[in-house]
Amino acid sequence: MSAVLTPPALAARKCLIGQVLGPQMLALLERVPRNPQVRALVLKLAGKLPPPECETFEQVKEWIETHCEPRKVARSSPPAARRVVEEGIRLTVRFSDTEYGRADYSVRRHAREEFHLDADDLMELVRTAIENGDSLDEIVEAAARKIDDDAWELCDPSMDDTGDYDYSNHDVSDTQDCETTFDRGDLRRVILAFLRERHPELAAEL
Repeated sequence: MSAVLTPPALAARKCLIGQVLGPQMLALLERVPRNPQVRALVLKLAGKLPPPECETFEQVKEWIETHCEPRKVARSSPPAARRVVEEGIRLTVRFSDTEYGRADYSVRRHAREEFHLDADDLMELVRTAIENGDSLDEIVEAAARKIDDDAWELCDPSMDDTGDYDYSNHDVSDTQDCETTFDRGDLRRVILAFLRERHPELAAEL
């Protein structure tokens, strides 16, 4: 008479991974489950460090759900709070260029507008920085490059001239020297304030 094989008992679940890690942390873990900084965040949030043999997201998820207790995570926010999260950050940008007119003149023009970097774009910069082991400085520089690249197109500033017309022999086809300037210190402060309010566990690693 053959023996009846009994399947191995499944480990009892103590929690669901969403009760331990928030959405942004889960997104990071899915992308780079072996990243040391991401593992350090898991330790901070879960209170335990997955063993080295847990190399994939599914292995880490299984280990957390069978070894860790639930913790308080942010619940779904009311609509007004969601709009704040989706809004991201805003920063005043100064625009300047030179207008070349058909009557052989040129004049400098200026404007100030608010640039909006939405939460999804900002968090993509943050996730990339953490994956690469970068600091807040690199996030600020990446955000600054995005502002320089996109501000003219997204802000559509209303340019006012200085009234200082130059009637030298300018060609109307002369290239406009478009510039954007902004305070990098302000940019750093609004990024850090956003992270501290919405994702303090990520802000602590930067």
